[in-house]
Amino acid sequence: MRDLIFLIVWAGSLPIIFFRPWTGVLVWSWIGYMNPHMLGWGMVRSLPVAMAVGLVTIVALVFTRDRKGVPWTAEMILLVLLAIHFTVTTYFAWAPEAAWMQWDKVMKVLLFTFITTMLIFGRFRIHALLLVIALSIGFYGFKGGLFSLLTGGAHRVYGPGASFIGDNNSLGLAMIMILPMLFFLGREEPRKWLRNGLYVVAAFTVIAIVFTYSRGALLGLACISLFLFLKTKRKLFFVVLILPILMIGVQFIPEAVFERAGTIRTYEEDASAMGRIQAWGAALNIANTHPFTGGGFENFRAPEIWAIFADPDHYFGGVVPRATHSIYFDVLGHHGWVGFIIFVSIIIVTMLRSISLQKISKKYEDLNYIGNYALCIQLALIGYMTTGAFLSLAYFDLFYALVALSAILQREVNEKLSREKVMNNIQNCIKI
Repeated sequence: MRDLIFLIVWAGSLPIIFFRPWTGVLVWSWIGYMNPHMLGWGMVRSLPVAMAVGLVTIVALVFTRDRKGVPWTAEMILLVLLAIHFTVTTYFAWAPEAAWMQWDKVMKVLLFTFITTMLIFGRFRIHALLLVIALSIGFYGFKGGLFSLLTGGAHRVYGPGASFIGDNNSLGLAMIMILPMLFFLGREEPRKWLRNGLYVVAAFTVIAIVFTYSRGALLGLACISLFLFLKTKRKLFFVVLILPILMIGVQFIPEAVFERAGTIRTYEEDASAMGRIQAWGAALNIANTHPFTGGGFENFRAPEIWAIFADPDHYFGGVVPRATHSIYFDVLGHHGWVGFIIFVSIIIVTMLRSISLQKISKKYEDLNYIGNYALCIQLALIGYMTTGAFLSLAYFDLFYALVALSAILQREVNEKLSREKVMNNIQNCIKI
């Protein structure tokens, strides 16, 4: 039954996408973040559903006039440089076959990042995209939170298999990133049923984050909760919503969660933590030796080379090639210092852009929504930077969607200011 429902929705969306290409971005995001086909039991799990949506969207993009050019902001230019550098490092990769496979996945993400900026514009479309992203991942927040309450938190919360957010740690990061979206989309939502629904999903998502049993997610939740409290104007409402969850949750959280969190302080005795430190050291040594090319995507799949750069003292089991479990060391080891500098520059520029947009939006009443959405981007980035420090999600499509949204919002502001300048010029001419 699930398979049939999904097939009807998916197949029915394709002709709509052809005539309204911007809806292709929404469907692509829905499939990419929620992975609804993975909830089925039959053939839909293996169908190239995202590829079909992507191809129809690209074809429709060629023929439609309902589009705009890519907003060439600093972050979008840096993305182009990053894509070029990824291609160069893949050419020199230590594990060529695995590297080119990963390159193909990353390039698809980056391609749709640019397509998003061409098809998404105007308040309605921007709002729709944010809502789809928030609820696609929020589905697992609600489902995971409810599951945890019903089972007493006896099991970890996982995401859809074979996806960016399939494991508990990655899902924890994704939920942390959409938590600000749920709160601030709810703040400006005029429809009461949807506003309340967003807040309910946010509350269950907090519970789900705890029961991912992810140490990085727990640190990220503490960080993002503090910033949410500081940034929201309705602080009392935030406390009323979150405090009962924390008070009730502490009584029902199994001892295993506290034990898992406690290992943060005793990381020297944890093989997993020390293994990550070994991988971080290897990534740093690789970048120092190959500052321009690094080792390429999936460099740990060349164990005989990777082992040369690892320190055996930082892992109880000797030298075991592994992913770095850090967005920073991932890029550093894969693409050298050049790739790392470009990647971090994108984060910094996007963060500064969100702050700038918030300041500009305060000057114009009809741009208040820009400030609200920019705040979502800022807080989501904070969650990505903190929790991502312990996860291999440097190529997570949600991060690149935030970069695209930053550029889109800047274009909205630029167009508003341009219109205002034209009107002022006309009024001055009339006065003369």
